Amino acid sequence: MTILLLASFPLYGQFNTYSPYTRFGLGDLVRGGFPQNLAMGGTGIAIHENNRINYLNPASFAALDSTSVYFDFGANTFHNQYMTENYSNTWWNMNLHHVAFATSVGKYLGLSAGIVPFSSIGYNIKQEYNDYVTGDAMDVFYKGDGGIMNFYLGAALKLFDRVSVGASMNYLLGRLTRERMIDFPIQSTYSVASSLENLDLKKPLFTLGMQYKEVVGDKFFFTLGGTHTLKANVGSSMQYSVTNTIYGTSAAYVNDTVTVNPLYQVIQDTLGNDFTMPSRTGVGLALGIPGKLIITGDYVLQDWTGVLSGENYSLTNASSLHLGVEFTPDVEALRGYHKLMTYRVGGYHSNYYLMVNGHQLEDNGITFGVGLPVRSLKSSFNVAFTLGTRGTTDDNLIKENYGIITFNVTLHDLWFRKRRYD
Repeated sequence: MTILLLASFPLYGQFNTYSPYTRFGLGDLVRGGFPQNLAMGGTGIAIHENNRINYLNPASFAALDSTSVYFDFGANTFHNQYMTENYSNTWWNMNLHHVAFATSVGKYLGLSAGIVPFSSIGYNIKQEYNDYVTGDAMDVFYKGDGGIMNFYLGAALKLFDRVSVGASMNYLLGRLTRERMIDFPIQSTYSVASSLENLDLKKPLFTLGMQYKEVVGDKFFFTLGGTHTLKANVGSSMQYSVTNTIYGTSAAYVNDTVTVNPLYQVIQDTLGNDFTMPSRTGVGLALGIPGKLIITGDYVLQDWTGVLSGENYSLTNASSLHLGVEFTPDVEALRGYHKLMTYRVGGYHSNYYLMVNGHQLEDNGITFGVGLPVRSLKSSFNVAFTLGTRGTTDDNLIKENYGIITFNVTLHDLWFRKRRYD
């Protein structure tokens, strides 16, 4: 656990996006999972395997072999293109992604803990208007950064050899910072107003999971999985201030609003009051050939309607469909390293939780990746590629094209084994 806490410092506070859509709500909700999941379209609810950490369903922790322990570290890099009808821009970034630990305790109990991203914001926007009263040119600048991390701790119990149940506590911790400034570029005697909004979030969420896996000899298996995250009242801490700089020489601090010359009010950029984090339900199915082939799909629902809203935006009912395939030619091959490699492909379609200017955003993508094992061990290096698009250029909105590379190192070891010497 000490290792996880030390590793959290570089993860905490970084952001993995530069999307203007992160100005709203809780920002960009991160697609969950490690590269093994992400390369398969983000699936994992029905994956019950002993060679990976799968925190998407806490029941999967029971799949770990007795005396096995896993450490997992990962990073990712983003390349984004933002397009309007008349303009485009690109951005890229690289960050640490996660750190996690998992182990089995005997034959029937599995444990895992880790730090994974939950959401992030990052944007820098300039909008040009004419003042509503005087008609003078007015520039409005929006800037935001920050993120929310998920510190999770989960346990799973295997029942009747086929059924596994699990639960995890997900402690959300982070700060979202939003700034706003209004300037009148051609009127040097007018004041400039700016606002700073910090939302600090500290809240535990609890997830329940179940998996049923049936294996028919060595030729076929199928797994059914389900998860449910309980809703929770979130008491966020909001720090909000407005500064009115007059003629560029002095400043006056006020509570919620300030009148600018000419008449204009600076209000909170987004409404960050206490809210209820909605419940989240997911179901999954996996089938295939043990040790060789996995075909899987997930469906997830989360109704954000009425949670947060503001000027020109609201949160709404979200749903997503994820599909993935994993194939390993021959896990026991003595020759040909390519036969030991694991090949993954998938895709997803999401009705995003954000509605802007009456449009609910859609997010679509394809994924693929590969797992590179270390011979004779369950340690591996995995990489996942995601190519996707979100949004539209209709009604003065922005379309995002993005590419993400996520990679991790999974280290496997054995604990509590007595060695015998002749």
